Parts: sequence; C-alpha cells; structure tokens
Amino acid sequence: MADKRSRNIDAIKGTAILIVMAGHVLTWNHMEDGYVYDVIKVIQMPLFIMVSGYLCGIGRRASDITEYGRILKKRAASYLVPFFFWIILLHPRHPVSAVAETLFCLDKGLWFLMTLFLLNFMTCTAQLAGEKAAHHKRLVFWGVYFLLAAFTVLETLLGWEFLSPGLTRLYLPFYLAGYLAGENRERITDIPQKWKAAFCIPAAGGLLYLAAAYDLLDVGNVMFLGRQLLASFLGCYVVIFLITFSRDGKTKEFLAWIGNYTLEIYVLHFHFATLLNRGEVYYLYSLRGVLFVAASFAVMSLVTAVIIVITKKIPVLDFLLYGKLHRPV
Repeated sequence: MADKRSRNIDAIKGTAILIVMAGHVLTWNHMEDGYVYDVIKVIQMPLFIMVSGYLCGIGRRASDITEYGRILKKRAASYLVPFFFWIILLHPRHPVSAVAETLFCLDKGLWFLMTLFLLNFMTCTAQLAGEKAAHHKRLVFWGVYFLLAAFTVLETLLGWEFLSPGLTRLYLPFYLAGYLAGENRERITDIPQKWKAAFCIPAAGGLLYLAAAYDLLDVGNVMFLGRQLLASFLGCYVVIFLITFSRDGKTKEFLAWIGNYTLEIYVLHFHFATLLNRGEVYYLYSLRGVLFVAASFAVMSLVTAVIIVITKKIPVLDFLLYGKLHRPV
C-alpha cells in the first residue's frame, strides 16, 4: 500500500510539473488565452502546494527542538539553497542587490521555493508549540498556526513587501488542505470510491464553467479571489482523483518518474520555453499555433532533460542548483 501511495503522489507531482511546463510555453510565447491558460493557471501551483502540504501531513512531526531544527535544516537545503543560488547565477555582476530586490518581490525569482519554505516553517513551528504544550496540544497547534497565518494577512494589509506575504497568504489554503488530507489519509481512504468518483464529474464541470464564464486571473476583490480559489480546488481534486484511481501502467510509471525530478525541472525548463520563437505571433486556436506549442514543449523538455542528466552527475551542482545533498555511502 505504501509503495502504491508513493507512486500516486509522484505521479501527481509529475502531472503538476507537466501542467506548469505547458503554462510556461504559453506565457513566455505570449499565447495566453481566457480558457486553456486560465485552467492551467488555477491548477498548476495550487496542486504542487497541496501535494507538499500532504507530504508534511504524513511526514515526521517537529516533536522537539532537535527534530524541529532537523526538519527546517533539510527544508532550507532543499528550497533556499537553489532559491538563492539561482539569483546569484543569473545576476553575477550585482548578486547582493539582486538578492535584496528579489526578497522584496519573490516573483522576480523562484518564488515557489521561498513560499514553500515559509509554509513549512509555519506548520513546523505550530507542531513544536503543540508538542511542548502540557495540555490541549491540538488547540495550541491551531492557535499558533492561525496566529502565524493572521500575521501573514496583516503583512499584506499593511503593504509589507518583504518575502512577498501575499504569495504565502494566497497558497496557504492549499497547503493547509493538503496537510489535513495527509493527517486524515486513513479516513479519506475509507471513503467509498464511488462517492469520490461521483464528485469528480461536477467538479470538472464546475471548473470548466468558471473558466468559460469568468476571467479567473482577475482577483481584484474578495469575490473574484474566492472564485479563483474555488476553481483551483475543483481542478486539483479532478487531477488528484484521475491520477489516484487510474490504472497502474506505463503512463502512471512515467508520470511518477517525472515526479521524482520536479524541482530540477521547475528551476530549469522555463529558460528554454522560447527557443523556437523567432519573434512571430502565434494564435493558440490554430493548427500552426498548436504545432508550435507542441514543438516548443518537446524542445524545452529535451534541453531540460540533457542539462539535468549532466548537472546531477556533479554533486556540488546537484546541491546548488537543486538542493539535493549527496550522502556518503
């Protein structure tokens, strides 16, 4: 059961990174539209964040200060090392100012890595507080967690820009949903499959309706933001259901294999999204546009794969570029 569950998680991660890659081919070639890209946009990163929360929910808890430090040290190596190294690598002439600028606008860098670290930090801190409490451990956990969440909301209301708290606030619901799903995975497993399948159809229909009827990228007010969040949750559920309950086979094995290299792909692929673009304008809803997207995706994937294969053979690059530590045998 554990192996199958792990394969499903990796397959979901693999699906998520393929969705991200498709989205970047469209955005970097200025081919965004109000339908296909809206669906991609509301699913891609929320799905990643949700999976990360789930893994935290099923993982080891920060039961004491030693374990707390061990977990955060591991997360820092995995997320913060590549986050900072890529800034320096891409701005070698003024690395200090580039780092400072990015810390106040994470969108200029690999924001996902820093945001994910902050979400992990919040959860681990709440876990530690709960474990240290003499009584009402769960109450203390949620009290600290929501206090940290409230501080993030306060930062955005006050207009603070350090570490882009708006991103943490935006993706916190998905991380929390994944975390709760991880903590209650046995209960979720006990839900009859037919009930889960029955919800998949209206979820897919709801997502398609929202994408067709509204601009899901417009979050100008609370109602619009809520609409986007609803579309994201519906889309994530559909993807998770389809992957989890699909038959084991070569397709799922391939997706799971891709899922083992999501961070490597994430930090590299978008640099090569425009290799085939010669300054022309492509219309997505045309044969020429579809062929261009497919070809760009294939070339981007190939170049990314070659670089990953080469760089992962060099331990120091594997650590700096992707946050992967090579432990001595």
